[in-house]
Amino acid sequence: MSAQVAYLGTSIADWMAELSSSDPLQRRLGAYALGEIGPAATEAMSDLAATLQDPVGFVRVWAAAALARVAPSRGESAPVLIAELGNELAFVRSLAAWHLGRLGPAFPGIEQALLPLRQLAGDKDPSVRVEAALALGMLEEKGAPPPELKSLSSSAYGVASRGFVDASPATL
Repeated sequence: MSAQVAYLGTSIADWMAELSSSDPLQRRLGAYALGEIGPAATEAMSDLAATLQDPVGFVRVWAAAALARVAPSRGESAPVLIAELGNELAFVRSLAAWHLGRLGPAFPGIEQALLPLRQLAGDKDPSVRVEAALALGMLEEKGAPPPELKSLSSSAYGVASRGFVDASPATL
């Protein structure tokens, strides 16, 4: 008998049910949890794929990131994240860049993200510029942070000693 897979004591089926909640924060949480479960949550693939069409940008981003962890060979994740780099909300653009960087240079279709990420160097929001620069560094397999970051002060972002390199948007 195999153990039931769960995240934080909640089953895959229950996290899948969150994807259809009327609350976008619950939908985001469901996507995040399924991504944390990873390949063991393959039964959630079609629900996560459907959530890529969610009306809320940050939910689409988390669904794409989760689908990338559950089924990396599916081709939907990178295009959705790339599309969200153009979202009107800065935190969604920043979040999409953050996730793209973490997919890594070998992820299918990631090369299509390089130009849009470079274009974010001129974004009006500093967090978007930083996350895009960090993502480019990760995707281009550069070990050091991009030179643009040296001129940016962490105080410009309201972040004391933590900095953006160690910050996680998991609380978004």
